[in-house]
Amino acid sequence: MKNEKWPVAFLFVFVALVVCQVSPVRAADKKVCVEVVLQEIDATSESETPAVTEDGEDPGNKQSGKYPWQQAKMKRLENLVRAGVGTYLPIGQTPVVYLKRLLEHFLTHEKGYIAVSEGCDERIRVELYPLAEGWTLFARYSGNGREERIDQLFPTELSQFAERAITALLSDVPISATIKRDTVLRSDSMKSAQRIRGTHHFIIGLGTQIRGGNFASTDTSTGLASESIRIFSPMTISTGYRGKFENWGIEALAQLGIGTSKTAAAKNSGGGHIDFGGDFSLALHFLGYLNPRGLNSFYLGAGANFELLWFSAIKGAAFHGDDPRSTLLGGGLNMDLLCGWEFMRASSVQFFLQAELNLPAYVIENEDDWGGIHTWFPGMSVKLGIVF
Repeated sequence: MKNEKWPVAFLFVFVALVVCQVSPVRAADKKVCVEVVLQEIDATSESETPAVTEDGEDPGNKQSGKYPWQQAKMKRLENLVRAGVGTYLPIGQTPVVYLKRLLEHFLTHEKGYIAVSEGCDERIRVELYPLAEGWTLFARYSGNGREERIDQLFPTELSQFAERAITALLSDVPISATIKRDTVLRSDSMKSAQRIRGTHHFIIGLGTQIRGGNFASTDTSTGLASESIRIFSPMTISTGYRGKFENWGIEALAQLGIGTSKTAAAKNSGGGHIDFGGDFSLALHFLGYLNPRGLNSFYLGAGANFELLWFSAIKGAAFHGDDPRSTLLGGGLNMDLLCGWEFMRASSVQFFLQAELNLPAYVIENEDDWGGIHTWFPGMSVKLGIVF
């Protein structure tokens, strides 16, 4: 019988050794001290000291800076600070003591941390600045240097704040990222954002474009058309809106390009020659100013425009009739890169010089009985404009 028990005992010892080997050894918890400080209210400001106090004494004879009028003011402020607190705190406790205990509670529930009174490795310090109702709080953790702020915390929200502050500080994340369904603070809904109003302007610009592509062109010696790389230089006019918001801006424009040259129909007896008639586009650009506050500033920008292009194809000599040309249309989205210079920016009428690179995100594909277009049609433009 004794020999039969040895295998069982050996099995228990073996299992115990295996469990000890695979069980992770828990590292020592990091000791953290919690400190909560209520900033005192200063009621003895020199700027508030009257020439003669309420009892007729000369302020030069102040004793420790404590006059009845000052004490009354201090009492009123303390009452405001504590207004409503008694309803939400354990009897006989202060906000400082209760908040400190809450922070220690949630800290100890964080894995790897424990709240201690002394011999700490790190510190969490919370400062309360009294308001007419509640406090403004600053919380800082020495372990990672993170500091968080609540603009207004009410007496009913001490527990919610403590839970979120511990999570935010130890995890090194904003306190706004620690919201749960049952820890929402009133300050989460009371955020006030001051916005840059900027300045708003109407602009007009005049300039020229250089656009190139593969188009049919007339050989004057034979009167026939064959495809080749051609460059067009239409003139442009643009008008629209430009808004400036400190170091960046936005512009929305309507632009018209007008072709400046045409080949006589008589020179293309065989037909098929293509001329550029013009384009109309709507553009949206974003600008970044290199010297936002300067009288003059360079800027860079990017954006897009949607354009409609029209071309004319010369008909064969036998089909000229009343109109020797037919119209071909194209269009699509362009990606724009631009740079410019604004000057005389302090005057009511300002000026700008701007260069753009227009890169189509499409290929023109259109044809009729008299001609056809199959090409990519990028361009560059330069314009001078006024802003008012």
